Amino acid sequence: MEYPKTIKAIKVHQPFGDFYVCALTAKDIIDLSFSDPLRYDEDKNLKGSQRKLDEKGRVRSITSYINGNDTAFPNSIIVSANYNEKGLIEEDENLTWKFNPSGSDNIYEVIIPTPTKLAAIIDGQHRVNGFKEASIERQKEMELLVAIYFDLPNPYQAYLFATINYNQKPVDKSLALEQFGYFTEVTESKTWSPELLAVHLSKKLNTENDSPFFNHIKVAPQNDEFLLSKKPKEMDWLVSTATIVDGVLKLISTNPKEDSNELRRLNEKDRNRTKISRNDNTPLRRFYIEGNDLFVYKIIFNFFKVVDVEIFKPVTGQTSYIKKTIGIQALFVILKEILNRNLDTDKNISQEYFKSYIDRFKTIDFTDNFYTASGIGKSRIQNSILLALEFKNFEDIRNEDHIPEYRRLLERN
Repeated sequence: MEYPKTIKAIKVHQPFGDFYVCALTAKDIIDLSFSDPLRYDEDKNLKGSQRKLDEKGRVRSITSYINGNDTAFPNSIIVSANYNEKGLIEEDENLTWKFNPSGSDNIYEVIIPTPTKLAAIIDGQHRVNGFKEASIERQKEMELLVAIYFDLPNPYQAYLFATINYNQKPVDKSLALEQFGYFTEVTESKTWSPELLAVHLSKKLNTENDSPFFNHIKVAPQNDEFLLSKKPKEMDWLVSTATIVDGVLKLISTNPKEDSNELRRLNEKDRNRTKISRNDNTPLRRFYIEGNDLFVYKIIFNFFKVVDVEIFKPVTGQTSYIKKTIGIQALFVILKEILNRNLDTDKNISQEYFKSYIDRFKTIDFTDNFYTASGIGKSRIQNSILLALEFKNFEDIRNEDHIPEYRRLLERN
């Protein structure tokens, strides 16, 4: 395959989330994808997200079948694009897979810019490894059906995997539940990892009628064009679950995986987040450790409630970058900066308190062409707000050529 590679795909709508169906050769899938078996290491750390690979049994059997002359695999390999081998969403836009409408209904172009392994296998690892071990090289040029989800959060990958495989070969329930981020109702809150709490709060923000995020959070890619194409007519913005989960995590943990591992080292009856010993300087860390989830929720709720009233609603119907993924990401950074500076000395987390900050940047014109729907745009939004709040000085701006633009926007503000 030559890169960048563009392939045609059909967009499929389903309640769980939209995905794209296309054809890739077995060799391409081998090169682009990865899987990591779900397992405990010697320190009782949970690793990976897949059933352990059965190399002697299933893989060998599949390889033998592939080496035949009448091979057929009509069922799809399912992957989540834009996750790296560390299990994190890839942030380098030069590497991430993208999709664009091609002009026909439900026909899209999927762009794969580089051969970097950014396709986490949700279902089909044994088939992929069967092709990898095949002795007849021409079989690796066989086209296989691939279903691609974009930016699907890890807990949802695990849920989809378990759902698909439940009736074929049951997944160990205890391992599956540890990955089911939104099955928090079956576990005690004191045992929740940072990821579980973040997914729980994301659900709560999306389902409570008075929440500023009510019905604005979708299980969907972080790509704004995709999200906006799905929105109901009465809404002018949507954001992905991954965006909210990531924003919440940055307030409670610098290393959520290590926190999860520390919890899992404990016996089940002793498992309690109050026993996490790792030092962490995130502003809401101690409230997560203490189990004060309501306090964490109210801070996020109150901050974004004021944002909704003072910033989002006044620009309803307009294309404002503050209501796109990059804007929500930037606002979580601003919330973190406010809390880092004042939470230790001022426990006032009321909407009036946050309004005193938001009033200082609410009239910045985030529809301005200086902002773009990219990582650069996110940085520019953050810088504009930090300058307005006097959390940053013009001397701190790395690109001096942009200082006149910041001055222009702030003078209007």
